[in-house]
Amino acid sequence: MTVSKYSISILGSCVSRDLFNSHFVSNYDAQFEVLSDQQHMSIISLMSPPLSKNLSDISGDITTFYKHNFQRDLNKNYLEELKYNPPEFLLIDFYTDAFYGTVEEKSGSYITNKLWQYKKLGCYRELEIGKEYSVYNNSLEFIELWKNYFDLFMVFINEYCPKTKIIINKAKFVNRYLDSKKDKMVTISDVTDDKWKAFHIDRFNIIWNLFDTYAIEKYNLDSIDFDMNTYYGDPFHKWGLFYVHYNQEFYNDTYQKLLIIADRSKCEC
Repeated sequence: MTVSKYSISILGSCVSRDLFNSHFVSNYDAQFEVLSDQQHMSIISLMSPPLSKNLSDISGDITTFYKHNFQRDLNKNYLEELKYNPPEFLLIDFYTDAFYGTVEEKSGSYITNKLWQYKKLGCYRELEIGKEYSVYNNSLEFIELWKNYFDLFMVFINEYCPKTKIIINKAKFVNRYLDSKKDKMVTISDVTDDKWKAFHIDRFNIIWNLFDTYAIEKYNLDSIDFDMNTYYGDPFHKWGLFYVHYNQEFYNDTYQKLLIIADRSKCEC
């Protein structure tokens, strides 16, 4: 007997995409078929016009994965993928918006504020970068701009994917991991060689929660909660120790919660 799978698309980051990675959820493909995904792209960038400039020179010292994301950040092709192959479910997280924000491109578009990576590409010099909107720069304008562009995204979904159910993954930054040798929790920002401290982590979570709340409350969207007391960083994570690379329990729990929402939606049809 063939069991039908739920079709799904993912917009966000590894906190959502890794639910469909067999390293974290071994049997996900028994229940879900991933039709499309878009990682590390801000909502504002996604809903702004594609850049028509000749930016073919993507040589540079960044990975193939990030070069691919850069190209998609410019061409906005994810919208066409949704339009021509609407999924039953769309799982969204706002990590990229909270952590990076967006920058203006003077042609009239926006791109995700990952300039520290994009500057390594040969074509970066062709971009005309303008104002930054993020948790650190022009933050009040950023919030209002983000709301306007998320509203545009919902208009797009209602027009082209009216049967798609959106689910918000309310993951957050965590600033602790379990040191198994010492059998105690250790603060990530105290041991990693980066610029983020507890103060910054709190700011990211505040604006991330604001985005979650706006989307869920205004549009009555389903969501998956995140328990700060249960989930923490994993120093042996496949992608390394970072504030959104969690212990295995997160992936197990979040996947099951997603499956419950999908099954419930099927029963409501």
